This record gives sequence, C-alpha cells and structure tokens, in this order.
Amino acid sequence: MLKEEQVVALLTRCEVKVGQRLDQVRGNLSRAENRSAAIWELLVLDASTELGCVEYEPHPGGSPDVRVILPSGEKIWIEIAFLYPRFWKEERQSFEVSQWLREEANRRGIDGYKISCRFDGLRSRSGFVRKLPRQHERNSFLKSTAVSGFFNQIAANQAESVTFTHSDYTLSVTYSPQSNVGSGGGLVQEAPTHYKDHALYRITREKARQHDVPGVRLLCIGSDQSRALSDFVAPNCVNPSTALCHAFNETSSVTGVITVSIENRMQAFGQITRDASAKIYFNKKARVGLSESAKRAISKLNFNRWTYHYPLNKYDSPRDGLYRKLGGSLTVSTSNNGQSLKIPTSVLIEVLAGRTSLEQQYGMNTSHLLSGAYRIISSSFEAGSPEKGEASSVTLEFVRDFDAVFERPKQS
Repeated sequence: MLKEEQVVALLTRCEVKVGQRLDQVRGNLSRAENRSAAIWELLVLDASTELGCVEYEPHPGGSPDVRVILPSGEKIWIEIAFLYPRFWKEERQSFEVSQWLREEANRRGIDGYKISCRFDGLRSRSGFVRKLPRQHERNSFLKSTAVSGFFNQIAANQAESVTFTHSDYTLSVTYSPQSNVGSGGGLVQEAPTHYKDHALYRITREKARQHDVPGVRLLCIGSDQSRALSDFVAPNCVNPSTALCHAFNETSSVTGVITVSIENRMQAFGQITRDASAKIYFNKKARVGLSESAKRAISKLNFNRWTYHYPLNKYDSPRDGLYRKLGGSLTVSTSNNGQSLKIPTSVLIEVLAGRTSLEQQYGMNTSHLLSGAYRIISSSFEAGSPEKGEASSVTLEFVRDFDAVFERPKQS
C-alpha cells in the first residue's frame, strides 16, 4: 500500500484537515491485521477533502466514517471499507509450505530454487479451497513417504525433472533442473459461483445494516489484494456488477458503491506502475439519489495522489530500515575532474550505519572515490515528496585530491 514514511505524512495531513487527532486510526495502524484498512481509510479521507468540507465520524458509532459538504451545500455520507483476500490464511500457508520444501531441498544439497509448487483446490460455492498441512505438521509433512520419496528421486539424478502430486493435500511439487527462480502458482481461490458468496455483495449488505442516516450514502470499497474487484472472472463465476446488482435489490439505504482496485499495470517500454482504478455503481432503488452536480463532484475523486508500493499482509510488519522508508535511484554525473553522486537520504543513513552499501543497493563500486584520491568539495540537500513516493536526497560532489608534495612522485 504505502510505506510508513508516507503514512506518517498522510496521517498528519488528514488530522490537520479534519481538525482532530485520529486515535482509532492510529491504533489500527499499529496492528498488522488492521493496517491496510486504516491506510485505505486515510486515503479516502484525503481524497474527499478535495470535494469540500469534510467531517470525520461526526457521530462516533452512529454514522458512516465521513460526511462531505459540497460547495453547493449538499451533504454526502461515505462509508469506507477495505477488502482482504477471503482465503488469506490459505495464501499464507501456501507460502509457508513452499518455504518448507525449498529449505528441505537445501538441507539435502539440492538447489531450493529449482523447486516449484502448484496449489489447486476443492471446488466450493465460494471458490477453490486449498487443503494444506498446518504449521505444527511441518516435520511430519517433510518426513512423509511422498515427500521423502520425491527428494530421494531427485538425489538419485539431479539432471532429470521430477513431479509428484500429494494424495492428502491439494498440492503438486516439481523439480526442474533448468530453473533458478523457484516459481509457483495455482487456482484462484476467490472465485464465487453464487452472488451471496461474493465479497462485494457481503460487504454491501453488512454496511447497509450498520447505519441509518438521512441523505446520500456511498460505500467506498478498496483493495490492493482481493480479486473480488476484478471484472476478469472465470466462466460461471460472479463479477462485481452482478454481485452489486443483487445487493442493491435488497437495500435502498445505499445510494451507490465506489470500488477502487490498486494493482500493477503495464506501461510503454515494459515499465510497470502501481496505481488505482475506480468505478462507481449507482443503486436505482436508493431512497435518495445523487444530483448531477454531486455526480460530477464524486467523479473527481482522485485516488492516485499517492504513489503506491507493495501490499501489506495481515500477520506481520515490514522490517525496519528501507522497507519502511522511501528509497530511490542513485544518480551519477561525471566531469573532467571527478563525479557527483545524488543519494536518497534513507539509503545514505543505512550506508553510514554499515547495514548496506552502494554496491549492494545499486551494484555500483565506489571504492575509487574512497581510496583517498578524491575529496568532497560540496554537498546539497533536496527535499523529497512522500506523496509522489520520492525520498529526500543528498548530492555529494567529488574531485581529484590535491597533488602530493610531501613525497616525490613515483617514476613510471
């Protein structure tokens, strides 16, 4: 979603805008299971401030999250929700099982990156449910006849591919001698065939019952992890518009639903950007509809004011250092007499602390600049932009050191 450095800036901005300390949001940010939802709440709040005057939970516990008062005087309630993958626990366990198998391969002298896993699932109305060994079953799983036999077969001839499908679990494992990436995949778990099992139907019905306030009421549902917002579904599976159509048939208190999907998108020249794509669905049976001016205002909601990063899971926190701070590229300029380096301050601190090096971060060997043959003649600081995902930076200008006079130059 966002890095911690960005969240601090976003939280500060939102608290200034609404004129209050957001204690509940701060508490949710400190817990992995609620962190993404709390960040999403801040992103929606921040985007809403561009529409007009914003009030945050004007009636705590008795109203939706945000009330926007447009310049026209119209009032719009916005309830905020974030979707996690329905089967996130199975996704986590799939990762763990993959790690077990690669660690066991390494222990046996086999390259773990040549092991790949495919996770299938048992068909249910809500999707394909995986059956996997639990955390406490790690040792018995690895010692089982099927897994031991798989590794013994590899050890006998590491030049040949080996595949086996586990009889007790929805898991197939392959050893590929030519592989060096340790890939994996499987069936999409969240693939409901009935609208009542679709996440959008369930969250809309839940939120519709939660509050009863007069006026226009919108739900703003976002995710950077759940496939429930995608229009690309398997045959015979329910798409977002169908799920919401059924939800709207059962409630008149919700005027409309805004869905925002944050995902990677391919750009020109193979570049990948991570941005948000929003859609709005209107409830034709709503008690109160949106005026044309309100529709125009809502269409201006911009969820791409902030640069997005990797998703945050529900069970742990990003490591300290560069995982929480904004980084950036290293810029090198060369002149006749030296070089200048523009370094993100977050990286510079890690380098000075000895936790990393420019070679580790950027693949650049800077030993010649530290050999004593160069000196720094100037430095400058440039502020960054958390919103744009840009770190502050320091530019150091190196030139060749003065000629030695305390000893005779060596004859070549």
